[in-house]
Amino acid sequence: MIRNLAVNATRAHVRRWVGRAEVPPALASLATLPGYHYVDAFTLDWEGADEWTAGEWARAMFEDDRPILARAATRGLLGVMLNRPDPRGLINGFTIALPDRATLRGDVRSNLSADQIVVSVTPAQVSLVTAVRHNTPIAKAIWTVVSNLHRSFAPRVLRYAATELRGLSGSRVSAGQGRGRRGGRSSIA
Repeated sequence: MIRNLAVNATRAHVRRWVGRAEVPPALASLATLPGYHYVDAFTLDWEGADEWTAGEWARAMFEDDRPILARAATRGLLGVMLNRPDPRGLINGFTIALPDRATLRGDVRSNLSADQIVVSVTPAQVSLVTAVRHNTPIAKAIWTVVSNLHRSFAPRVLRYAATELRGLSGSRVSAGQGRGRRGGRSSIA
């Protein structure tokens, strides 16, 4: 049964929009980063997506507590780039600014750029919105290259998260456990 769910997730359609002119207003409005230069949105249609919180989706997308070689073997370069769960409540280095059941907003800032991710969950879909503001000319050049990788990884992290969460759901039901990754409730909504 879980194998069939994994196959369905890997084939699930992810819609994508890049740029202010393309991103639907409802998704663009979730990005609150002032003066951003880049925005994109990816949406996975997934019936029952709201069985998990936005925080659980974000952790399934951006964290993996397995050793780096195991992550690389199953997720390739993307697996190497993922972080282990952070005890300080960060998700992949992002400070969580708006955690609620349906929406999670994470921010990270550096001298080069300010970046924001938003995970939004509805009963039938989960969306990932990314906004980037370049603080220096070199940041724009770097993001021009990195954004291509980002756009290829975003659909994959959504599909992987769906597979991961469905697998955990099956194991939770059989073990009688509550919500959250690895059987416990996530510390972030």
